[in-house]
Amino acid sequence: MKVSFSGACREVTGSCILVESEETKFLVDCGMFQGNSYNKNLEDFSFDPKKIDFVLLTHAHLDHCGRLPKLFADGFRGRVYSTAPTKDLTEIILLDALKVAQMEGRPFCAPFCTTADIFSLMNFFTCLKYGEEKSINEKIRIKLRDSGHILGSSIFEVWINDQGKEKKLVFSGDLGNPPAPIVNDPEFISGADAVFVESTYGDRLHESKEKGIELLKQKIEETIKKKGVLMIPIFALERTQEILYFLNDFVENKKIPDVQIFLDSPLATRATDIYKEYADFYDKESKELISKGDDLFNFKGLEVIRTESQSGKIDKAMMPKIILAGSGMFEGGKIRGYLKRYLGNAANTLLIISFQPKDSLGRKLSQGDKFVEVDRMKIEVKADVTTILSFSSHGDRRFLFNWIETINKPYPKKIFIIHGEEESSESLSQSLEGISKGDLIVPFYNQVYEL
Repeated sequence: MKVSFSGACREVTGSCILVESEETKFLVDCGMFQGNSYNKNLEDFSFDPKKIDFVLLTHAHLDHCGRLPKLFADGFRGRVYSTAPTKDLTEIILLDALKVAQMEGRPFCAPFCTTADIFSLMNFFTCLKYGEEKSINEKIRIKLRDSGHILGSSIFEVWINDQGKEKKLVFSGDLGNPPAPIVNDPEFISGADAVFVESTYGDRLHESKEKGIELLKQKIEETIKKKGVLMIPIFALERTQEILYFLNDFVENKKIPDVQIFLDSPLATRATDIYKEYADFYDKESKELISKGDDLFNFKGLEVIRTESQSGKIDKAMMPKIILAGSGMFEGGKIRGYLKRYLGNAANTLLIISFQPKDSLGRKLSQGDKFVEVDRMKIEVKADVTTILSFSSHGDRRFLFNWIETINKPYPKKIFIIHGEEESSESLSQSLEGISKGDLIVPFYNQVYEL
C-alpha cells in the first residue's frame, strides 16, 4: 500500500492525499492551493482522476475541497463521502470561489470549470453521520469522527485489507481548538497503524480563549471611545459564526456599549443560514441557549449585508462601527476595500483573528509592516493592528501533541505530519520524538511512501 501527497505538505494549503492499495485508489480531500502557490491549481494532477474510486472529504474549507471541480471535470465519477453539513457548505464555498475567480479574471482550478460542473459534482456526495461505519467495498470500511474544527468537520478512520492484512489509517483533517463555541470538542482516536495529522500551529501555543474574548471586548471599547472603525477579516465558516456568538453575548448581556455592527460577506451570510439548519451538530452549551429562545446569530445592532446595493450603508454609517468582512486571509472578498479606506487612519483598528500564510498581505500586516500594497494601491498603515491567536479553529502544539499521544493500542508505526509550513511541521515532529514508537515523517510534494 502506498501514499503520496499532492498538496499541504510543507505548506498549509492544497490538501490532497492519494492512497493506493492493491485494488483501490482514493483521495482524502482535494483542496485548493492559496497564496503564492495558487498557480499549482492549474497544473495537471499527478494521478489519473478517472482511476480514483472515491474521495473522503474532511470538511468544507476551500483548501480541502477547492480542487474537487477540477477532479470532476478531469473525469472523476466516484463517490465523495462527508457529513451533510460539509456537503451543503462545500457547494456554496465552491460556487463562491468560482465567482471570485471569474470576477478577478483568473481560472478557477481548471479554465473549463463551470457552475454546471459544481452542481453535477454535488450529486456524487454520500453523507454519513458521526460514528456510522460504512463499507466502501469488500476490503475498505470507514468511520467519521468529529474533528471540532468547523460545523460537520471530520476525522476519518479507514480500515483497509491489503494483501490479507488489515491496516487502520487515521486522517485528522483539521483539528479544532477546544473549548470553542458552537462546535463540539475534537474526538480522540484509539489505535492506528498510520496517522496523518495536521500541523498548522505545530510550532506554537495559543493564548487562552478567555484572554482572546477579553481582548476582543477591549478593542471594541477602544474603537467606540475613539469613534473609529474596527475591521475584523473573517472566514465564512466557523470564524464568522464564532465571532457572532461572542458579540451576541456582549450585546445581550450589556458587556459593551451600543454600537453598529455590520456583517458584509455574502458567503458568510449563506454559511450562517446553513449553520442554522444543523443545530443538532452544535455543542451542549449552544443547544441550551437555543432552547431558551436565543438566536445565536442575531442581536441588537447587527445588520447583515445581503446585496451589493446594501454595502453603501456601511460607509455612510456614523462612527464608531464594527465591520466583519471576508476573507480571513485577505486574498479576496470585501475586506480589501475596507483596508484601502480605513488602514490609513489612527482612530481605526484591524483585528486579525486567522492564520496568515508566509509572505501574504495578512502576514505583513500582522508582523507590523508600515507600508502595504492592496490591489496595487500603496497604503501607509496608521491604524492599530492587533492579532488574536486564541480564536483559531486549529489546535495548537500542545493539543496536537496530546491528540497524537492518546492514539495507542496500537501506537502508529508511521505518523505523517502535514498541512503546516515546513518550520511548523518539523517542530511538531521534533516534539513527538520523545514519545513516538514509530516513524515521524514530514513528507515531500508528490513523493511516494510505503505504508
